[in-house]
Amino acid sequence: MKVKLPRFNKNTRQLVLFRGMRYFEEQRMKQISNHDHTYVYEVKGEVNKYEVVINVAQDDTIVFSSCTCPYEDGGFCKHQVAAYFDILNEQGRLHLDDYKNSLTLKEKHPSKPVPEGWSKEDYLELQKFNVKNYMSTFTKEELMDLMVMYMKQDMKLFMYLFHHYMVEEEKNKIKGLN
Repeated sequence: MKVKLPRFNKNTRQLVLFRGMRYFEEQRMKQISNHDHTYVYEVKGEVNKYEVVINVAQDDTIVFSSCTCPYEDGGFCKHQVAAYFDILNEQGRLHLDDYKNSLTLKEKHPSKPVPEGWSKEDYLELQKFNVKNYMSTFTKEELMDLMVMYMKQDMKLFMYLFHHYMVEEEKNKIKGLN
């Protein structure tokens, strides 16, 4: 679901929205970089610091948004929300009062385990999907092309692979010292 930056709350749970608002007001986020409409933030949570990466298209659509926190309840996390508020504030477009009574995602109901937008059958089918078997049908070249394509679209995947590469490089340097 593509969402315009000022309407990010449509993909945010109410409790998360207010926690993100508090984080913004407490200035818990620090913009690390802003290059080519891609913002990188460090956001201080209650205990840890998290990295938030956001890419916004020319038409104000959130193209990509990720956070290194473990939040998995659906929609944007409070760290992303704090960063969105900061971006809007930096652009002179933030009106916090508009968000205080705004529409948000409905809170999850325990009797509805299937994510919104999925049929129960499709969701059960997805859980049975064997990724390893499917990937084995591709050639090495096809897999590499897929990875490059998705790494260009998904900064979190790129950062994960780059981090893995850097760890392996450090391990090799340590091995070279022995």
